[in-house]
Amino acid sequence: MPRAVSLCRTFSRMRTPREMNKHLKWTTRCALSVLALSLIVGGCKSREEQLEAERTQGAKLVEDQAAKAKGIGQALQNDGQKAAEEVAAGVGKVFSGVTQGLDRAAEVHIVVDGGAEKLGLKSERAVLEVGSSGSKNALKAYVLASQKFKGTLHVRGLDAHNREVGRSAKVEYALDADDAQYLHFEFDAATPMTRVAKWVLWATAS
Repeated sequence: MPRAVSLCRTFSRMRTPREMNKHLKWTTRCALSVLALSLIVGGCKSREEQLEAERTQGAKLVEDQAAKAKGIGQALQNDGQKAAEEVAAGVGKVFSGVTQGLDRAAEVHIVVDGGAEKLGLKSERAVLEVGSSGSKNALKAYVLASQKFKGTLHVRGLDAHNREVGRSAKVEYALDADDAQYLHFEFDAATPMTRVAKWVLWATAS
């Protein structure tokens, strides 16, 4: 309002139309400049608003990157856990296979002689102990007795051609009826234990 009053006073002092026209053009230019400046200032954000917008955008970017990193980390963790489980399972299978292989390699085929069978003895499992007893080779046979037995036992080794290639020392054993034990038999060091295809348990009652 004061600005309008001042303009009216200025126009009242002018005597000629030319002066009034010149002053009107100048006033118009000033008004347009002021209007343009107002629009520019009004359309621009303040420094604080710009900083706040930048902070908001930065925070959102950090959150997005953190979410991506979390997803990648979770995926790697799951994959790593799965891979570890698969490796552990594979190692377990290999170890189990090796253990079973060694166990089967130590086992040998054993049967009983007709005389031992008549005395109620039976054996179907034996384990080699090569060089385990000083200079002696040994065999442990799992012997079952269906009736009471007391007497002498020994084991003979036969090759693939059913020829005897060695026999153990005779030992005295006593078994009760419905009893079962691992019995130890020793062989001479020269006995070719690995060439034996079949072991036969012999028994003599005392």
